[in-house]
Amino acid sequence: MSSGIETAAVARLVEFVNTRRADADLIGTPQQLTTWLRTQHLLSDDATADRAARDRAERVREGLRALLASNNAEPVTSPRPDGLNPAARTELAALAEALPLALDVTSTPPRLVPRTDEPVDRALATLLADVATAVAAGTWPRLKTCREPSCRWAFYDHSRNRGRTWCSMDVCGNRVKVRASHRRNTAR
Repeated sequence: MSSGIETAAVARLVEFVNTRRADADLIGTPQQLTTWLRTQHLLSDDATADRAARDRAERVREGLRALLASNNAEPVTSPRPDGLNPAARTELAALAEALPLALDVTSTPPRLVPRTDEPVDRALATLLADVATAVAAGTWPRLKTCREPSCRWAFYDHSRNRGRTWCSMDVCGNRVKVRASHRRNTAR
């Protein structure tokens, strides 16, 4: 990653997608979303999220998760259900139209900025602008989700050949190896 702007955009995207965890949803309530957005400096102290904004944030997050999954190889066979919502990309496309961005040519370098006055929607549009920043910087293909369908944890692939496929080789990668070994042993 080349600059602080691109690094911040990538980190924020990964952190946002990873607000959904196996044990918790860090933006599961309007108050949690408000807190997370403030922590990321995307929401002022006088603004708060309501239930509708929280629902939009969840749809943006799941759409981003689906986009990142397309940067990785196909998911592996798993007895666990896939963590991706099949409609997530379509829902994100519809939301992106409602979260417009404009090119700010007065900043150096020029960048996309939200074109909405609603504070939470402004924050969500900023996350969409982060996608454009990652694409422009060439870092987008390195943003992935784990190939393990039940995991789908987002990560930045720092590997030289861009071949990392698991959030953790010790956990998800090992699960896949164990399942493959079990299939081979039962096929004998």
